[in-house]
Amino acid sequence: MSRPLPISKDEFARFFKRCVPPTGWSRKIAVANSGGPDSTCLLFLIRRYIQDLHKESPEAFPSSLVSLTIDHALQPDSDVVARRCADQAKVMGVEHVTSQIPWSTPPFPECPKSGEAFEEIGRSARYQLLFQRMNETQAEIVALGHHGDDQVETSLMRLARGSTEIGAGGMRRCRRWGMGLHGDENTLGWAGALGMKRWIIRPLLDVSKDRILASCEEHKLEYITDPTNFQPELTLRNAIRQLISKNSFDPQSLGENVPPYIAQSLDQVQHSIASLESVDMDPSGGLEHLRAAVTVLSEQVEDIDSLVDSSLNRCRLPSPPGTYLVSYRGLATIRDPLVQRALVLRIMRYVSFFAWGTVRADANRRRSSIERIIANLWTPDPFAAGIAPFVAGGGVFWSPVVIGRKSLRIPAGPHPPQMHPGDIIGWLAARQPPLKRARMEEAGIPNPLRVDITDRLRARLEARHQNPGQVLDVLWDCRFLLRMDVDRVPDGIARGVLEGRDRVVVHPHTRWYWPKVLHVRPQRGTGPQAEVVVHSTLSSPESAKGGLVKLDRDMVASWPPAFRRTTGEVSADWIETEWIRSLSAL
Repeated sequence: MSRPLPISKDEFARFFKRCVPPTGWSRKIAVANSGGPDSTCLLFLIRRYIQDLHKESPEAFPSSLVSLTIDHALQPDSDVVARRCADQAKVMGVEHVTSQIPWSTPPFPECPKSGEAFEEIGRSARYQLLFQRMNETQAEIVALGHHGDDQVETSLMRLARGSTEIGAGGMRRCRRWGMGLHGDENTLGWAGALGMKRWIIRPLLDVSKDRILASCEEHKLEYITDPTNFQPELTLRNAIRQLISKNSFDPQSLGENVPPYIAQSLDQVQHSIASLESVDMDPSGGLEHLRAAVTVLSEQVEDIDSLVDSSLNRCRLPSPPGTYLVSYRGLATIRDPLVQRALVLRIMRYVSFFAWGTVRADANRRRSSIERIIANLWTPDPFAAGIAPFVAGGGVFWSPVVIGRKSLRIPAGPHPPQMHPGDIIGWLAARQPPLKRARMEEAGIPNPLRVDITDRLRARLEARHQNPGQVLDVLWDCRFLLRMDVDRVPDGIARGVLEGRDRVVVHPHTRWYWPKVLHVRPQRGTGPQAEVVVHSTLSSPESAKGGLVKLDRDMVASWPPAFRRTTGEVSADWIETEWIRSLSAL
């Protein structure tokens, strides 16, 4: 057997360029550095790449690198490992930051004990702190050291959970960080609007572990080996790794200490593999065989992403901001079930009010929900079939519509609408209407669309002289980002807020649930409070600062002015309202 080759400069340059985010490279890149061979090798390779890049193009991006180490403090020697990471980064001449997880300090929970979802809590906390340090060091992209063998393990783990062929394609080379878990800044895993502008890349997914080790040996890179990586009783991933190394997928070969849930998951892998249609995969066929099979599945995911991008651009019709309109005629050209499913999920994630990137925005990927949506949308005449507007999860309201040359009709009632020459049938995806206000009050549920931002604005106003140039960002309904220039807040509003008399709130307006900012002032006597609309205008794509990818720019540019003119817009020069969700697969 030939000795594995180190990763060459040219080879890594190709891998790295395949990871470029749709918005391009940022000035600074972070590397999540655990001190193991994978992240140590990746840190070295990216540093070398940047150095070589700047010899040829001094102004090119990326231009700097930072090493980020998270000390989880879950093992006795974690601080020793963190110091070794810092030392190695120093030897390479790379900026380094070590951070210890502040357990019991919100949003971080108490330090987990063995058996308390130890691995999952630790991972969520590491990623939360990693995201914070990325932002503090002004790194918009973080590189992770996952490699080809990790990709195989991830694919098998997803199959253990009953994933489809798409999920079995494993990790993406590049993906958006996303909003994180649905919640707020006190929720572990929450990233919010900023997560829509941060990226994760994995340049080593085409590289085997043995080549990473060969690269470390070639360049005399010191690294740390985690002994728990091969203890199968600890995690499902460790158990899968152990079985792959044995060229066997018999759970009994792992011994008696394997928990029942891991043994059941391993049995599920066999069952899920049998349902794969695009590739023959034998979990006991050895690592080379598995890498080749997962590569086929990964490439299939990229092909489907490309087809869905094309379909979304080709099939979309002008519709109100925050909605997606498609004709049946356009949908009928899409016949591949995998593309149909991916397209529906993409539209749902775009329109949903659940955090972008979470499974809740995808109706938890329930097979029954997705199949119901596909069956309805691909019905030639939903009115004749008696299909009414419906919700099938994800917070998305699907309505059959009649699309005319200059109008959009949403028929009501049990009878099919009258069709005029040139009319076509389509579907409009929009935000699901919330519960009625009275029902929410009766149930004691706060209205998520009526948000008081007074305290947040007051805190910024109190510091505006000491800290000029502040911008208050408010993520509203996980769909719109309101950006407020604190220095330009009118004196009347600023005085009322600072003196505790007035409030500034964000409420919904129009049937599409767009945000409007209100200045609420008390009236004399016992009369109702006076509410003055301060701002209700949606920003144009040219003014949006969210780094929109082309698919999103095209979508926003198609918003017809007629949908905005009829709402009686009010504009404030200190507020901008951006649509924050993306149609992109990444």
